[in-house]
Amino acid sequence: MALTRKKYVLDKKFQIGLSARAVILPLFTTLAICGVLLYFAGDTNRLINRSNKDISAIIDTQQDMFDTFMATPSLQDAANPIARAIRENGKITNNIYDNHERIMRNSRIVLAILIVMTVLQTAIIFFQFIFFSHKISGPLHVMTNYMKEFRKGSCPDYRPLRKNDELREFYDEFWETMNCLKK
Repeated sequence: MALTRKKYVLDKKFQIGLSARAVILPLFTTLAICGVLLYFAGDTNRLINRSNKDISAIIDTQQDMFDTFMATPSLQDAANPIARAIRENGKITNNIYDNHERIMRNSRIVLAILIVMTVLQTAIIFFQFIFFSHKISGPLHVMTNYMKEFRKGSCPDYRPLRKNDELREFYDEFWETMNCLKK
């Protein structure tokens, strides 16, 4: 029968402390990267907003020019290259202006993904270290309980470690020492 342990956090101070220390560096690194990206995203947003204001001014000026040109009978002809150029420029500037909204939406999505990934990474590393430290604290827990029983005067039977536990050599040496003390 395989040995199992139901409780994963046996030594809170050790296991949670180790897990928290394991999470701190990646968490701060990711947050620093997010901060730098957020700075540049904010700067990009300011530049886009300034450009959009300029584009809006160009659109308004072009519309005024178009209205003026269209009031001239010779320019009302749809085949007139000037009228056609003004219409095309209006479409292009409107497309550029519309792209701003898409850029802003994409920036918010990227920021949300970075935040979610940071939280997930932190949780995964934390629980991975809880699981890993359990393989260390488990044998220490067994040895501590054995020493408590030994001090009370009883000698519990040898209990093998679980298949994936760490500290196997130390555990074997501990048992050899306890057996010597029993004799």
